Amino acid sequence: MRASVLPRRALRPALLALSLSLACTAHAQSRSATELDAVKVTAERTHTDTGALGDRPVRDTPFAISVIGREDIEKRQVVSLGEAFLTDPSVVTQVSAYASGWSSPIRNRGIDLSYDSYRVNGLQVSSWGTEWPLEVMEQVELLKGPGGFMYGFGQPGGIINYVTKKPTDTPTFSAQLGWREQGIVSGQVDAGGRFGNEQMFGYRFNAYQEKGETFNGGEVDRKVGALSLDARLSDSLTWTFDGVFQQRDLGEESPQYYFIGLTELPRPIAGDVNNAIPGTFYDTRSSLLSTALHWQINSDWKASLSYGYTSSWNDVNKIFAYIDDVNGDYDINAYELGGKSEWKLAQAIVQGRFQTGPLSHQLVAGVSHQTGLGWDRPYEWNNIGRGNLYQRPTVRHDAVGSHELTRGSETIQQAVFLSDTVDVGHGWSLLAGARYNDFENKGSYHTYPVTPTYAVMYKPADEVTLYTSYVESLEAGSRVGSDYINAGDVLDPTISKQFEIGAKIEYPRWNANAAAFRLERGANIDRLTSAGKLLVQDGITLYEGVEVSGNVLLSDAFSLGGGVTWLDPTYDKLSPDSITQQGNRTAGAARWNGVVHADYSVQQVEGLSLYALARYYGDVYYDAENTLKLPDYTLVNAGVGYRMQANGHPVTWRASVENLANKKYWSNAGIGLPRTFAVSVRFDL
Repeated sequence: MRASVLPRRALRPALLALSLSLACTAHAQSRSATELDAVKVTAERTHTDTGALGDRPVRDTPFAISVIGREDIEKRQVVSLGEAFLTDPSVVTQVSAYASGWSSPIRNRGIDLSYDSYRVNGLQVSSWGTEWPLEVMEQVELLKGPGGFMYGFGQPGGIINYVTKKPTDTPTFSAQLGWREQGIVSGQVDAGGRFGNEQMFGYRFNAYQEKGETFNGGEVDRKVGALSLDARLSDSLTWTFDGVFQQRDLGEESPQYYFIGLTELPRPIAGDVNNAIPGTFYDTRSSLLSTALHWQINSDWKASLSYGYTSSWNDVNKIFAYIDDVNGDYDINAYELGGKSEWKLAQAIVQGRFQTGPLSHQLVAGVSHQTGLGWDRPYEWNNIGRGNLYQRPTVRHDAVGSHELTRGSETIQQAVFLSDTVDVGHGWSLLAGARYNDFENKGSYHTYPVTPTYAVMYKPADEVTLYTSYVESLEAGSRVGSDYINAGDVLDPTISKQFEIGAKIEYPRWNANAAAFRLERGANIDRLTSAGKLLVQDGITLYEGVEVSGNVLLSDAFSLGGGVTWLDPTYDKLSPDSITQQGNRTAGAARWNGVVHADYSVQQVEGLSLYALARYYGDVYYDAENTLKLPDYTLVNAGVGYRMQANGHPVTWRASVENLANKKYWSNAGIGLPRTFAVSVRFDL
């Protein structure tokens, strides 16, 4: 069951030196600086709720965390998770905005996130074939690496947590209209405020819809509704409620492309080429309902009791194109499936501070109980003909499969967790925590792991945190997909282990983050046999890397930011049956990724601002045998915003373009995005 072991060597000393050098530079700055969130360059990125670690500033956590706030989402007119994290060089998009992600929209540090690696307000939600709507979110957080201690089960690539918009203390109302190529029109209403005796009740309501033709000839119809409420029952007790619903229908989306037996790539086609098969669709419904009581016991202690229900439903008639010829010829495979998932989570947490002699403690303790149910419909897999990348298909496929659902899975996860951060003085603190998981996948396995975390932190200045941490995480065994001869098997759960050393620096006019990490996880290997392809667990995948990023406000009008990630991902400790892959680079993981971005406020025209971004994606191997490589590429995005007053009310105009050079490329998401324009106008009361 434990597929990974303790590392054989420590992290490279050079990586430690890199992290420490950034911190030492920061220590030379004045300690009397004001708080970071007072300036735009880093606004909205200083605070997060890290599950079992409690509520604390990002810079005081011993893990790499990336946070994308509302301002950044709106400025770049972001409509997908991959686009949201475009400024993070460690994150790679797995699926375009108007396609159905098979399991996860993104990959972090070379590792796919699984469909169960996603949370909304800390509650597990599914990303199977869809994404949660950014339009109703205040920020999106990515906890990098294993999140087992903080959140329970999950892929070691990280945990995504969406944070919904909350009630506002002052009345707010905005309406927005947008247009995006080829012909997608969108509209949104956002209203919030307080009412009642002494403003006891708060509300935030959002409604959004987009509909029209996508850039590659498909059709999208997406509707979103969200409501957040609170009630200040007393000076110390607050009740909250959150509800989110999304209906997303995609018609005639582009096929999902796979390369079969190739050592050379076909010439890439433009992202706006229409190779869709008439009659196909991917429809999803996602919902969340949660309620909680928050008790501020005194100035040092608080507690919360929460309950949440989330569900996901999909109905699929999707095309998989298996390209088996360098000339772009492929089998057209129609895959019909569908199902429903439900999760229910109850959780109680208490956190606070206390003294034991000279030591100061920050304690977080909690218990949780989560159930998950899944239903599946019979699937249909049919080869319906042949196609070619450079010629529009002439076939059609209408759904023929049964829609009758049967119980497919049931999981029960019970957990007890405890962490203590001890301030030992002179800027030093120690963290120790553990989560006991009782996890049962009924009919498959039952396991009882304890996943610990340990960390040492040092703050030479209030604005600087140096840390080293170790964390383990239990990764649930995945179900083998339909393109393997052992389809339907459930693989064993595995333990992932990560060592990380890093530095976080936040000053009013600049910030920087550096992390060096080593992560081991169980490897899933494609094994070819005379009967076909098997998916087996064998050895480990080893990820060692460094990521560095930062932002600087060069003047009141101009800010510059960027980052780079270096990764050494390899297969290790394989059995003789898989030894040919020993030492190969992990499929889908690039050695280098980088980004640079800039913002400029035009002083000569009040309210006018510009931004530009260039993102480099390193080459990746498509397969574990390292026989087919997807080449590197660079994309450039740009945009302009203009804020004006109309009868005393703010009006904001935005225009942006993605893939400015209209580059054609193959990516982890298949066919790359075309040059895409988007415009919007927003009116605020």
